[in-house]
Amino acid sequence: MTLSTHDAVKRRQMLAQWLSIGLGAAGTARAQARSAPAQCAPLPQLRFAVIPKTQDDAQTRAYGLMAQALSAALGMPVEMVPAASYSAVVQGLQAGRIDVAELGPATYVQMQRNGAVALPFAALVNRPGTLNRYHALLVVRRGSRWRGWQDLRGATLALVDPASTSGALLPRLAMRKLSGMELEAYFSRVSYAGSHNRALAAVRDGLVDAAFVSSERLALAQERGLVAAGELRTLWTSAPLPTDALVMRRQLCPALQARLRQVFVQQQALLQPALQALGKQGVVAVEASDYAEVARMLGPGAP
Repeated sequence: MTLSTHDAVKRRQMLAQWLSIGLGAAGTARAQARSAPAQCAPLPQLRFAVIPKTQDDAQTRAYGLMAQALSAALGMPVEMVPAASYSAVVQGLQAGRIDVAELGPATYVQMQRNGAVALPFAALVNRPGTLNRYHALLVVRRGSRWRGWQDLRGATLALVDPASTSGALLPRLAMRKLSGMELEAYFSRVSYAGSHNRALAAVRDGLVDAAFVSSERLALAQERGLVAAGELRTLWTSAPLPTDALVMRRQLCPALQARLRQVFVQQQALLQPALQALGKQGVVAVEASDYAEVARMLGPGAP
């Protein structure tokens, strides 16, 4: 089975699991939740979209816990909306089909440039009270002959998602600046793995020569035994990036917006089981200025 075929099958399975979680959480909340404030009545349920970053059952369970905790805290059903890509999430926000989502920093900046339909309000972090930073990495197998990015001309490459900050957008800009060439011209084959774990596994298993991934995702994969420590070599590291932003639609009623900020930031203890399952240590408040450096990295008119 090829990388792309296996990923498509796995992604369909993951999306089916996420859909069942959303329907279950929504059904439970409808049966048990108290009435929502009158001004929020037009919103029958909160639709929360998060991209499956690792494509494993642990993440599915973690966001199931998040849906349950939010349903209880908000007093309204919460549906986890399955999404195949960051682009699909942005389109859902623009169309009013998604209310809250977690977006990579570059995807958030691009969305703002194309019409600020959502507001950043929080971020899940690795250290309590601190907006952590991560890096985009270009990795290869440690035992391979590649010693620098310059050696990879004509090699094969895995990206993550077309709208992934560390797994596509910044690597495209960086390689254009470093080599003067587009990725598809520099490498003999460029493919999308669909998740950071799949991209890492593709390098590990020799399906591709190199991959661009998130340093956070690499650390988590090593912690969970997907990739052994020292199994991969890093050939390029980006400047620090702020972690993904939680955003909410501007059209949500003010009371619901305020309650979301309160639950995620001031009452985050309610979310601890979900945060622990996601490998996070807390939540911090964020605003547009926290992602200004990413906008500068992308440059004016960047794709």
